[in-house]
Amino acid sequence: MAGARAIDPRAALQPSPGHPGPSRTRPRDQRRPRAPDEPLRGTAGARGSVAPVAERADALIIGGGVIGASIAWHLTRQGRKPVVFDRGLLGSGNTGRSAGGIRAQFTTETNIKLSLYSIAFYERFKEILGADAEFHQVGYLFLAVTPEQRKQFEARVAFQRKLGVEVSFLGREEVAKRWPFLVIDDVTGATWSAKDGFAGPYEVTIAFANAAKRGGALFHEQAEVTEIVAERGRIRGLKTSLGEFSSDVVVAAAGPAVPALVKPLGIEVPVVPYRRHLFMTETFPGIPDGIPFIIDSGTGLYFRKETGGIMMGMVDKSDPPTFNTNVDDGYLEKLVEAALTRVPLLEKANILNGWAGLYDTTPDHHAIVGAVDEVKGLYLAVGFSGHGFMHSPAIGAALTEMILDGAARSVSLDALSLNRFAAGAVVEETNVI
Repeated sequence: MAGARAIDPRAALQPSPGHPGPSRTRPRDQRRPRAPDEPLRGTAGARGSVAPVAERADALIIGGGVIGASIAWHLTRQGRKPVVFDRGLLGSGNTGRSAGGIRAQFTTETNIKLSLYSIAFYERFKEILGADAEFHQVGYLFLAVTPEQRKQFEARVAFQRKLGVEVSFLGREEVAKRWPFLVIDDVTGATWSAKDGFAGPYEVTIAFANAAKRGGALFHEQAEVTEIVAERGRIRGLKTSLGEFSSDVVVAAAGPAVPALVKPLGIEVPVVPYRRHLFMTETFPGIPDGIPFIIDSGTGLYFRKETGGIMMGMVDKSDPPTFNTNVDDGYLEKLVEAALTRVPLLEKANILNGWAGLYDTTPDHHAIVGAVDEVKGLYLAVGFSGHGFMHSPAIGAALTEMILDGAARSVSLDALSLNRFAAGAVVEETNVI
């Protein structure tokens, strides 16, 4: 087996000639980033100082990632005109650094239902929004490497099927037959769903934002929110680098920045940031296009094809919380060793670039979505633990319903309430990459 031989991580997956090593710039999903003065497609202007200033808005949304953009679009569908603030450019934060995975293979009913709703939305994305999400349903393949994991995977499949997930358990022989480039001496089984896949986080964010703009939403980029304003337990608006904006509704959807924003209101949000790396190889024909998004449950390695190359990452659960998004070259060494053990063909691949983003993580790996009881009009959409992009259609629909009608109908948000931590009503999601 490849893992039994001595491996020099620097002898393979080397940076390409002419490249200085892993890039510390934005990832491929922002392969055509807009310049600061370039208008967002379909908007009056990119910067908040150019766009019209609304003295009062139907809702103020902090965060111009995919969650904020989805909420904005869903609000405009109901005739509301929200204003969105992002301290950078839309999709330039953790959304654009995502691997873009979309899957229903979870271990809790809440996450599965969020995924099923969102997958159906992504399948009709172009029809609904008039833009291409670059959704490729290549499937997700989770590899089990111990007898205990095999039993867990078999139980997962039974649970997921009861909730409507099209998923199968595969034996080692079937895995070897379908994906012969994998070394599977230690594999005890796998779960497989052809409905899973990946899409373009940047493309999806901009599509939501453009559609929201057409519906009357305003987007202020490079606009810092400095304070959430509340009086007598009610939201009054925001103070920003552009001035003050008033509204009875504020949605905090700014990822790991949210805890600091709401703390002055006396709200404690148990979200901490963890760094996650991704690396891209040059075009590599040794592994065919159309392979699934593959997750090695033994090492935490995960990878998929992307524009002819291989995008790969690996979970290192020993990493401490951090806001640091610089690339750690030492991480690459561990990743390469795991990759060569599972896919020896990658010895011939060259690293093109790499980047890092942040997971905004909760103790139970479920998001915190919904109203904050202590401050009327304040809503949270945070702590997605790496699942925000895939769940963004469902979150946008359900939170909009909660804001306007007092309850979510598309997908229940009951299990995602901030109150669950104090009430001891926590159910852990264990299938986290």
